Amino acid sequence: MPESLPQPPSPVANGSLPADAADGALLQAVGTQDPEAFRLLYDRYAGRLLAYVQAMGRGRLPAEDLVQEVFVAVWRKAGQYRPALGTPEAWIFTITRNKVLDIWRSHSPVEDRGELELETLMDGTSTPDPAVVATIHKALRGLPEDQRRPLVLAYFGGYTYEEAAGRLGVPVGTLKSRIRLALGQLKGLLGDP
Repeated sequence: MPESLPQPPSPVANGSLPADAADGALLQAVGTQDPEAFRLLYDRYAGRLLAYVQAMGRGRLPAEDLVQEVFVAVWRKAGQYRPALGTPEAWIFTITRNKVLDIWRSHSPVEDRGELELETLMDGTSTPDPAVVATIHKALRGLPEDQRRPLVLAYFGGYTYEEAAGRLGVPVGTLKSRIRLALGQLKGLLGDP
């Protein structure tokens, strides 16, 4: 019978990773299948992801089930996370967004989800921190219309780039450029260095 290789001790289990550890450290520990790090990451993100899914689905998605699927994916894919490509938060929310889009695509082809109004998407009722929503709402209102609409459709409305470009009647490359400009302006408006 072959011997199994010893597993490195979990940084969470041996106490070297505190409960307030950085998301990147937790995600790295989850990549080694550390259940305590996973629990800490779950506690940190479950409520926010649930609010995000509920806002994207506007009552049409099984939000709790979808959040569970997201965490299964995080457990399986944590070892693939690369800090150079973005924050752990962005990585987790991208997985969530992609799961929502997968569900929409599986239920119907591109459906008309109606006109997306910023007030509907960011009314503060589906997120735990209304102050953050108000700040984002104000920053988005400060963007030019040709940048705000693509950003709202692609990031809050759940449209793919292709769907958003078709809806706005612009090429996909133009849509991506406008989103990139909008994100750059949002950084400035939100005071991000």
